[in-house]
Amino acid sequence: MKNLVLTLFALFALSTAVQAQFLTGGVKAGVGSSSVGVRDAVNNPSEYAKKESVTSYHAGAFARVNVLGLFIQPEAIFTQTGGRLESNPDATLASRVADIKFNRLDVPVMAGISFANLIRIQAGPVASTLLSARQDGQNIKSFMENSDWGYQAGVGLDLQRLTVDLRYERISRNYENPADQSNYDLANQQILLSVGLKLF
Repeated sequence: MKNLVLTLFALFALSTAVQAQFLTGGVKAGVGSSSVGVRDAVNNPSEYAKKESVTSYHAGAFARVNVLGLFIQPEAIFTQTGGRLESNPDATLASRVADIKFNRLDVPVMAGISFANLIRIQAGPVASTLLSARQDGQNIKSFMENSDWGYQAGVGLDLQRLTVDLRYERISRNYENPADQSNYDLANQQILLSVGLKLF
């Protein structure tokens, strides 16, 4: 009887450990360096010729499925991002600066490989939904696509219940304003640093 109880307890502990290794999840938050760039401008391409980075913020939740050193990690992340664009001045016009800000709901699905349950290499697509978009305080969301795809790639580190990620992200959206005949791709790039806490 004693051996049976010990065996059942060992099986339960092993099952719990395997499950813990198989599925983890928690919350994460962080900061980034964000910029926006204009490509394929139909009207006045020199208007937004130079770009400057701004600080971005993000927070959300993640789940991770681990199988034999490989993993898939879907996330749901609220992101506040943007950038600054400056026009090239000429002989008649002074330089203009445009501050652009986005609020987005991003769903990255990362896939990668884990080494010794410590270091991760990862990449994957990002489904992005635009919640708000403003340029110099003016609402420009109606001129932009609500949903689009991008990608992330980077490395991660697991320290017991803490996770740290450093990633590069790029998401492009089409901007079209018939009133001033503006049409271009607005690319948002970020270097993201996040810290997460495994809750299970």
